[in-house]
Amino acid sequence: MTDRIRRAAPVAALVLVACAPAAVAAPATVTVRVEGTNRTIYEGPVTTDGHVVTTASGGTHPCDGTNDPDDPVFGPTPTGALDDAAKLAGFPWDGTWSDSFMDFLVTRVAEDSATTTQFWGYFVNYASPSKGGCQLLVKTGDEVLFAFDAFSKARALKLAGPEAARIGEAVNVTVTDGLDGSPQAGASVNGVPTGSDGVATLSFPERGIYRLKAERADSVRSNAIVLCVDPAEAVPCSSSDAAGPSVAWRLPGRLASDGGRSRTILVSWQVDDGPGSGVAYSSVEVREVADGAGRGHAASEWRSLLDRARVNALHFRGEAGDAYGFRITAADRAANTTTVETDTVAIPVDDRSRRLWHFSRGWSRVRAERAWGRTVMRTTKSGPAARFGFRGTRVALIGRKLAKGGRLRVTVDRRSKILRLRGRSGYRSILWTSRRLGSGGHSLNVRSLGGGTVELDAVAPLP
Repeated sequence: MTDRIRRAAPVAALVLVACAPAAVAAPATVTVRVEGTNRTIYEGPVTTDGHVVTTASGGTHPCDGTNDPDDPVFGPTPTGALDDAAKLAGFPWDGTWSDSFMDFLVTRVAEDSATTTQFWGYFVNYASPSKGGCQLLVKTGDEVLFAFDAFSKARALKLAGPEAARIGEAVNVTVTDGLDGSPQAGASVNGVPTGSDGVATLSFPERGIYRLKAERADSVRSNAIVLCVDPAEAVPCSSSDAAGPSVAWRLPGRLASDGGRSRTILVSWQVDDGPGSGVAYSSVEVREVADGAGRGHAASEWRSLLDRARVNALHFRGEAGDAYGFRITAADRAANTTTVETDTVAIPVDDRSRRLWHFSRGWSRVRAERAWGRTVMRTTKSGPAARFGFRGTRVALIGRKLAKGGRLRVTVDRRSKILRLRGRSGYRSILWTSRRLGSGGHSLNVRSLGGGTVELDAVAPLP
C-alpha cells in the first residue's frame, strides 16, 4: 500500500501552464515582512497562491493576478501573501476596493492606519512595483515588504551579518540599500551607527539571542538578523534557547477539492521560533488514514516526505478515495524540536474514475476547467444513475447547483433523500453529505429524477 504514496517535492519556482481562459502560475513560498510605525508586525516565510480576499472595507474580490487586464495570469500576488500572513499570524488588516483599478488599497495593518498624509505601500525584492498588489505575480524566493508611510521613505534598508558570535567578540554587520546594494551610513543597529561603508561593529557582553535590525528615519527599517551569542566553549546557539518553535499548518480543507482541482495538494506550514535562535529545518511525514475506495488495504505507517529541509511547503499526490494525515517536525538552531499532526484531508473520486464510480447510460462528460479533474457528468433526463462503493463513516457528493437544475435521488444503504439542485453555487461545491454511518463497506446510489440539468463532479468518502 505504501508504494502508492507518491514522493512530495518542495514548491518549485514559477511555472506557467497553458490554461483557458488564463495561464496559471504555481503557488509560491515568499518572505513576507510588514513594517509598522514602531515595530515589525510580521516577518517570515509564507506559501501563497491566488485566492479570493475579503476585507471589512473592501468586500470580497479575487486577488489572483487576473486583476491585471493587460496580463491576466492566475497566480500568487503580494496582497494575497499579506492576507495569508495575517491568517497565519493572527494580525488584522483592512483595505478598500477600487472598481476602476480592480485592486485593493491597503489602509490598515494591525494598529497602523493610513492618514491623509501617510499611506501603506509595498515592495517586491526592494523595488516599488508599477502594478497593484493583486495584479503583480510573485514567485518562490521573492521578498514582499509592506511598509507604513512608505511613500515618504527614500529606500528600504537591508541588513547582513553573521548568525553566531562569542561573548565579547567584535561582530561586523552591514547596512545597504536593498535595491541597489549601496552602503548606508548613519543607520543604527543595536544603538551603534554605521560608517560610510555601511558597517557597524557590535559586541555583546552577555549570552543570549539578539534580533538585530537597522533603522534610519528616512528609510524603511531592515530585515532582521538573529544572532546567537554564546560562551567560547558552547555549541553555537545552544546556551540561551531551550524552547522549540511553534508550528502552524495549512491544508486545502477537509476535502482536497476545497482548495484545488486535482489529487495533487499543497501542504504548507509556518514555523515561528519567537525569541529563540531561529528556524533550522523542517521534516514532514505522511500516512494513509483511511482506504475510502475500498481497495482492501490497511492504514499505513508514517513515511518520510521531506527530511531536514529549509522550505515550508510541499506538493503531495494522493490516491482517489483515500484520506491522509501529515506530521510536521520543525527544529531550531539550538536543536529544539516541535512536532504537530495535521487534520485529515480526503481525496475525492473523480467522475472519470470508472473503476470506482460507475455511471449508466444517459450521462454526458463535459469539460469544465474549474471542476475536480476538470470534467463533470451532466444529464437532463430522468433515469440515468450512478453507483459508488466505499468505506468510511460519511460520504459527500460534489458538484454544482444550476439556475435550471433538476432533482437527484441519493441512497446510502437503502436510506434515500431527494436533492433539489436548482440554484447557484460554484464548482466543487458539496451538494450533500450523508448521515454518520457505521464502520465497514457502504454503497452510494444516485438517480436523476429530471426537471432540469443535473451536474455531478466527484464523490468523497470520509474517514
